[in-house]
Amino acid sequence: MVINMIGKKNPKIDTENLNEVISLSKRILRIFYLLSIFSIIGLGIYLLRETKVFVIIGNILRVISPLFIGLIVAWLLDPIVNWFVKKGVKRVIASIFAFFILILILYLLIILIFPALVNQINDFIGVLPTIVNEVIEFIGNFFDKLGGSGVDLSSVSQKMLESIQSMGTDIATSLPTSVVNIATSFVSGLGMFLLGLVVGFYLLVDFDGIKNVLDFIPKRFHKNIKDLASRLNTACRNFLQGTLLVALAVFILSLIGFSVIGLKAPMLFALICAITNIIPYIGPWIGGGIAAIVGFTISPLVGILTIVMAFVIQQVDAIILQPLIMGKTMKLHPVTIMIGLLLFGYFFGVLGMIFATPIIAGIKIVINFFDEKYDFMSKIKNINQEEKVVKDE
Repeated sequence: MVINMIGKKNPKIDTENLNEVISLSKRILRIFYLLSIFSIIGLGIYLLRETKVFVIIGNILRVISPLFIGLIVAWLLDPIVNWFVKKGVKRVIASIFAFFILILILYLLIILIFPALVNQINDFIGVLPTIVNEVIEFIGNFFDKLGGSGVDLSSVSQKMLESIQSMGTDIATSLPTSVVNIATSFVSGLGMFLLGLVVGFYLLVDFDGIKNVLDFIPKRFHKNIKDLASRLNTACRNFLQGTLLVALAVFILSLIGFSVIGLKAPMLFALICAITNIIPYIGPWIGGGIAAIVGFTISPLVGILTIVMAFVIQQVDAIILQPLIMGKTMKLHPVTIMIGLLLFGYFFGVLGMIFATPIIAGIKIVINFFDEKYDFMSKIKNINQEEKVVKDE
């Protein structure tokens, strides 16, 4: 207790000190909570990776990939089928109609976008040696100017030029093999995808039967499992729908903008920007940076316009598209997202960064669910606050 000079207690000062202690303890507890989550995730990923569990899981997923694809397709189309069923349409007819819409969309994408994209990729590959030479010339001129100012960076310049030349040579020599491998993988993947569509149709017709998996679980757990599954399903569906809509909008805006400013292969780089935009915060700059490098090989004006265009699209995405479409879908703190990107990017590369946000959001939903059931966070806070008050007294 704080006592003034005449021996009386000052409740105002006591309250202020107690509020500061509680506020500080909450902050420390929140930081400890986040660090604990990421430590557990990192340790789990490390152990799974070192024990080669991911390799085994990857092999299993490749074998059962048609079933996995079928489950995703059925999961995506189930709301459409349910809507038709509520209107009085039989589930089989509704499933056929939903698959007809899906196949029509895929067909239009293949007919309208795929040929143009292949042509632009071929054109870009044709001018790739020129782009590499221009990049080398640009770097050489840049370091020559720095050398004229009295800074000796000749060794750094030489190493960078050798690396770029080596990269260009590797691309040129490995290109035929890469094309054959990509074509083989595409044919194999297409066969798996078509088989997955067939599996998905049968799963969609009897999707309610899949949900009856709870029959194998004791009834006392049914309510909690349904509640948790519903939360995860809603979060994943909202994230997927929002991400696809935002990516489509970024693709269209980038395609129009890059075509207007005269960037080579605008559809290719618009697609790269749309894909990298899925990665929060740093993704848009990765796609824009790749496009800007190619833009500067055309001319300084095109390079600058590419940067401006990428910046404008990023602002439209951040100010309009994300709040309007995504909203508060993931409900994650930016620091949490950045740590997740670093963690998953370290272990799984770009693919890990793409899936980092929904995985962390799912883990958060599970933790919050069990916290609501067992209230362990409140108990920890109460213990922490009691200890602080005792120390203050």
